[in-house]
Amino acid sequence: MSFKRKPRHLTASTRHSDRSGLTVSHEGLSREARRLLSQSVSANSVRAMRADIRIYQQAGGPLPATETDIANYLSAQNAQGKKPATLERYANSLHMWHRYMNFPSPVKTMAVRSVLRGIKKSRDMRQASAPALRLKELHRLLKAIDSASLHGLRDSAMFLLSFYGAFRRSEIVAIAVEDLQWLPQGVTITLHHSKTNHTGRVETKSIPRAPANTAYCPVAMLETWLAASGINRGAIFRGITCKGNLGAGRMSSGNVYVRMKQAIEKADLISEGYTPHSFRAGFITEAHLRGKSDLQIKRMSGHRDQRTFERYIRIADAFEDNAGDFFSLED
Repeated sequence: MSFKRKPRHLTASTRHSDRSGLTVSHEGLSREARRLLSQSVSANSVRAMRADIRIYQQAGGPLPATETDIANYLSAQNAQGKKPATLERYANSLHMWHRYMNFPSPVKTMAVRSVLRGIKKSRDMRQASAPALRLKELHRLLKAIDSASLHGLRDSAMFLLSFYGAFRRSEIVAIAVEDLQWLPQGVTITLHHSKTNHTGRVETKSIPRAPANTAYCPVAMLETWLAASGINRGAIFRGITCKGNLGAGRMSSGNVYVRMKQAIEKADLISEGYTPHSFRAGFITEAHLRGKSDLQIKRMSGHRDQRTFERYIRIADAFEDNAGDFFSLED
C-alpha cells in the first residue's frame, strides 16, 4: 500500500529517545521525570511497538497520522491477510505513539474504530489456541524424558513448574534463585514482570509440595534439579552444552519450545499440536474440571479479565463436564 502524503518528521528539539528506546516528547520534563517515563513501559513492549511503527512507515504511512491514513493502512493490511488481532495491535501501537508524542490519537476516532469492527465482523474471529496439555499427558511426557541426565532433570523440573505454576515460557526462563522462597508447604515464586504486568507490580505464585507417594512433585523435582546442577544464584533454567556443561545465562524462551518438541516426539504426542502455552492452558483446564474456583485458579494464572480467563479453559471432549449430564442424579 502507498500513501500520497510524505511522512511528517518531528524536529530534534521536540523529541527525545529515552533509555528504553521509545521516542517521546520531553520538552519541559526534569531529569527525574524523564527517568520515570523511561521505566513506564517494559522493554519488550517498546520493541514490539517500534516494530509495528516500522511496518507502518515501510507501507508509506506518515507520522503523525490522520484517521484516514490509519483507516486505509489497516484496510490494506487486512486485504493482505493479516489477522484481526495483529491489526488491533498495530492500531494500539499507533495510538501509543501519538499519545507519547503529545499528539491527538486518530486511532480512537469513529472511522478507525469502525474499520476495525468491520474487519472483525468480516473475518473468522476464532483464533487458534494451544491445546491444553492435561495431567495425564503431562505424566506421559515426563515418562519419556531421561531424568538421569542433566538435560532430562532440567526439562522435567521446567515442564512441571510450567504446568503447576501456569507460567508462560517467557516467565519460566526469567525465574532466578533469588525469586524462590522455600517453605515447608512448598515454594513461593516471585514474578517481577509478565505479559500482562508492565507496571512492575510484584506477583507471587505458591507451588505446593505433593504428598510423598505422588509420582511427580514440582517442588521435589525443582530441588533435585538445583542440587544436581549446583545453581545457587541467578537463572534456575539455563542452557546445557552437548558435553553437559551448564551455561551461565538463562535459557531463551525459544529453546523451551525446542526442548518441549523433542520431548513430545519421544512421548508420541506430536500430533496433538502442543506448545509451551499448553502447560498454562492445561493447568487452568485441569483445575477447572477438578472443581477449583475461578478465584483460586486466577490467583495462580494471574488473569484479571474474566473473558480472557474463560478462553483458556479447553474441554478435551465435547461431552466432558457437560451441563446436560443429569443422568447420574436420576432415581
